[in-house]
Amino acid sequence: MEMLNYYITNNVELIVLVLCGITLLMLILLIINSIRIKKWKNKYYQFMNSKEDFNIEDVLQNNIKDIDGLKNILHKQKLDIREMEKHVRQSIEKVAVVKYNAFDNMGGQLSFVLALLNQTDSGVLLNGMHSREGCYMYVKEIKDGKSEKVLSEEEKSALEKAVKQ
Repeated sequence: MEMLNYYITNNVELIVLVLCGITLLMLILLIINSIRIKKWKNKYYQFMNSKEDFNIEDVLQNNIKDIDGLKNILHKQKLDIREMEKHVRQSIEKVAVVKYNAFDNMGGQLSFVLALLNQTDSGVLLNGMHSREGCYMYVKEIKDGKSEKVLSEEEKSALEKAVKQ
């Protein structure tokens, strides 16, 4: 105990200096915290005074209603997209044309084969044959890139071009 008393009496200046330093540090921290609290209070009052008769519970309930409404809209849009995808799969997206001479004695490559296919390579081949007497059109059905009817070289070529797209 005597040693402690001796140490305190001989080092009073050092102890006072350390206590002053701690006090100064506490004062600085107090000022910093006061500034932060003031900023938060200003933000809080600005938020609370942004509307007259502001009630946080009403705001939350309105937000929940809005979110539920958006969920319903999203669900409807997903159903609409599925329906559109069904239609898109059946729409024509692959087209190829091959022009040729149907008869050796006629020039100009006026005859043609037109391939019209959807995503699943199903559709039709239109064969337009031009002769001196007139133009004749033939249609052949295509399912999964194949025909039940025998195809000419020009029809095969148009079908291959369309399938490769």
